[in-house]
Amino acid sequence: MSVCDVFKALDLAARRGEAAVVVKVFDGKRAYVDAVVDGRPLLGLAPDAVVQAVKGLRPGERAELRIGEMSVSAEALLVRPTIIVVGFGEVARRLSEIAAAAGYYVAAVGHEARGAFYRGDLPDLEKLVSEGSIVVVANEGGHPSDVDVVEAAIRRGAGYVALLASQRRAALVIKELERRGLSGEAVRSRLRSPAGLDIGAKTAGEIAVSILAEVVMYLRGGTGRPMREVKDPYRVVEEVAGEDLSRYRCEWRPPPTA
Repeated sequence: MSVCDVFKALDLAARRGEAAVVVKVFDGKRAYVDAVVDGRPLLGLAPDAVVQAVKGLRPGERAELRIGEMSVSAEALLVRPTIIVVGFGEVARRLSEIAAAAGYYVAAVGHEARGAFYRGDLPDLEKLVSEGSIVVVANEGGHPSDVDVVEAAIRRGAGYVALLASQRRAALVIKELERRGLSGEAVRSRLRSPAGLDIGAKTAGEIAVSILAEVVMYLRGGTGRPMREVKDPYRVVEEVAGEDLSRYRCEWRPPPTA
């Protein structure tokens, strides 16, 4: 059972539903992992007996089961979105650490990062990237592998591919991808380059924040506009005249993640 399998299962689960049951199964001959969402094994590995046995688990609950000849360890959780960060420098490391701190599963490819769920190298991308994946290529100044990584991610169906680059270098990458046979539509719809939102970022940490902000906007359907504009309080100043401020305590809390 490879940690790549765990990461892939969690990645798929994050894109299929809010909750999943991760099962680790040993049948006497082999060990494998799968994630059960809405009564279905996402990798197609967990047998129906296991799926039926764990479908009643609620997020936060765990179970150790014996089903026939199988030993099963199961954990139900609210699934975090997943991000694959590819890079060899400071921006990639900072991005992985900030994303992990924000509650994402992170695969750090080419660098070490605190909190990353997975640490690997470029050959591991074939096992990590699948349809709908989020892939960020963040090499300040560029790296010879950048175009290859972006091409592979788009061809494997990644839904969001970001590349840290200048305007002119991004244009050259686009022309090279089209020369390699990728359609202009596929490149335009999936590639975000230069990566990030325009917040005036200068340092490695600030650039990482701008990239993660764009990832969150993509995942959650945000506009990228300042909240003061989206929910302009001045539009309702007259409406709240005479109301008691103490009534407006914030009752909402972000949901916990696994």
